[in-house]
Amino acid sequence: PGFPSISGQELMARMTEHCQKFGVPIKQFEKVIALDLAGEKKRIKTESGEYEAKAVVVASGCSLRELGVPGESEFRGKGVSYCPLCDGAFFRGKNVLVVGGGNSAAVSALYLSNIAANVKLAHRRDRLRAEEAYVRDLLNKNVEILWNTEVKEIKGDTSVRSVVLFNNKTGETSELKIDGVFIQVGEIPNSQIAKEAGVKVDEHGYIIVDSRQRTNIPGVYAAGDVTAAPVKQVGVAVGQAIIATIDAFGYIKRPYHYRS
Repeated sequence: PGFPSISGQELMARMTEHCQKFGVPIKQFEKVIALDLAGEKKRIKTESGEYEAKAVVVASGCSLRELGVPGESEFRGKGVSYCPLCDGAFFRGKNVLVVGGGNSAAVSALYLSNIAANVKLAHRRDRLRAEEAYVRDLLNKNVEILWNTEVKEIKGDTSVRSVVLFNNKTGETSELKIDGVFIQVGEIPNSQIAKEAGVKVDEHGYIIVDSRQRTNIPGVYAAGDVTAAPVKQVGVAVGQAIIATIDAFGYIKRPYHYRS
């Protein structure tokens, strides 16, 4: 809302500037390595020091899931990408393969179809999990879908040259010449440190919260993609953060009310 079109990077820059105008100190590139959330005072340990707070909001997001196949790490940034918006322009007029079957994979393939010469989408099942509207658009864009297909290896020299594909229905293995591989096979919530501190997560690792973004530990909240919310979008994350911080403020000012 409010932006017909804006890049993720620009939006983050504007949000950062907004925070700084209110005097919020931002500790960039300071990794959190441990949390102690059991007491009244929450302790956050980082690589550079330790902080104390009466309330904590965990907004650690997700990491992109990898395929875990030979060549993936070797050619990362050399033909293997996890961000079509970031790297798509490098593959203008070239042949690319998108791996995945959900909305992210479908949207990526559609975006790349306006840039690359040829786009193929490999999915390990015989039906996409993406919304029907995206599937229709894929067909209209002449994106070739490789059903029941798994990537077993990514090969190349100084950059990606081909991928080894396995058809899990026929048992056939083939090699496809390709210039780029865009991996869109889901995300992993960055909840491990919170989990180790006693925060409850679901079977997929997402932090469990109630309608006020409270976790199972008083004074500890979570917002954004790291939570079990079904929709992973900026607007949802911002809304959750608003709820979390307002409730955290109330917890600090009137803790006797919030402990009931």
